[in-house]
This record gives sequence, structure tokens and C-alpha cells, in this order.
Amino acid sequence: MPQIIIGIQARSSSTRLPRKAFELIGGKRLLDHVIDASKSAQRYLVRYGRGEVGVDVVLLTPTGDPIVDAFRGRCLIQQGSEQDVLSRYYEAGKTYDYTVRLTGDCPLIPDYLIAKHVKNALACSYDYVSNVEEDLRTSIDGHDCEVLSRKLLDHLNETAELPADREHVTLKARREPPSWAKMGFVINYHDHSNLKFSVDTVEDLERVREEYDRREKKLYAAERKFGKQSVHRL
Repeated sequence: MPQIIIGIQARSSSTRLPRKAFELIGGKRLLDHVIDASKSAQRYLVRYGRGEVGVDVVLLTPTGDPIVDAFRGRCLIQQGSEQDVLSRYYEAGKTYDYTVRLTGDCPLIPDYLIAKHVKNALACSYDYVSNVEEDLRTSIDGHDCEVLSRKLLDHLNETAELPADREHVTLKARREPPSWAKMGFVINYHDHSNLKFSVDTVEDLERVREEYDRREKKLYAAERKFGKQSVHRL
């Protein structure tokens, strides 16, 4: 049974919008939205091929960050160096077959999108699959998802030396993929790369709140018309 860990990197010391993880969107903390989407992704992976897929969710934070106590109990916690984010992912994912990398500032990321990346990695035996290649991306900014095999995660931890490669985790894999690595990319039918639903500033936060409220109103209206059990989110 493949073992997957979904790692969400987050910290409370963001310079442009400090403590954004605690900001409320629809009455729920921003980071809770990402955690819930990660947990919910498992429902799309309950049965894959001939067997089940085991999924754990871990929050990757700098040691001693206030996020640790605030979100303890919601998922696993991996603390470590603030700048060496790669080391946090390595420690969390070293016993899993695949590690999913998400960032904690993407509260509108869909659960099915996370699952789609994992399914592609498993089906094609990719060492890396994502939707984040900047000059090729069609995904919304805020739907970023990356999946790394254990072999590639080990390789990066052993060979990445530049501070930027340690901080941004997958830069080296995309810049200098090892010859043995099988690389995949997820592209949408339509180009939505001009949309931004990641949260870096107060303006971003307000935009995301407006989008969330707009979606929830339509969901409520659809459930009233068709019945809650007959409305499916895609």
C-alpha cells in the first residue's frame, strides 16, 4: 500500500502579512482551510488500483513558531529550521513513498486537485509531478501542488547546497533534474494562471474572502434547489 504524506509549510513571521495563518475566511482560520483540503483529498485516494493509499497530513513549521500550539491536534507537526525548509520535508517524508508539498497560504486549493497529482505520480511512477513550472503553468496562483518520490527527496536533501535550494525545496529538481528522475507536469484545459488566490498581502486576503463568499452562496443556492446530497463539488 503506497504511503503518502501531505506536507503543508507555514510560518507566522511573514513580512508582508504576519500571522496570516490565523486570519479568518468564512469563519475558519486560513490554515485550517489548507489542512481540511489535505485531509479531504484522501477520500479520492481510498481505493487506487488494487489497494488502498495511506495518507497522513503534516504541518511543517519553524521550531517554536506560534502555529505549533495553535494547530496542534489538527495534524502531525514537524518543526525545524526556518530557512532550511527542505530539511523539514526530508524529516517528515523520509519513511513515505511520496511527499506532497503544499504551502499554507493557499486556502482555496481543492482537495481533488491534490489527489489528482498523487494519482498521476502513482499511475506513471513519477519522481516529480507538479503544476508550478512558471513559463508553462495554467493553474491558478494558489492551487500550487508538487509531489516528490522518496528517492528524489533523498537526492535533494543530499545534494542541495545553495540556500535558495534549501529554502524553496524543489528549485534544484526543476533546474537540474537527475538523469534517472521521471518528471511530470499537470496542465489545465484552460489557462487560469492570471488568477491569484494565494495570500501574501491584505489585498490578497480580501480577494480570497470575496471569492470564498461568492462560492459558498452559490453552493447554498444549489443545495436548496437540488438537495445537499445531489450537489457535488469539482
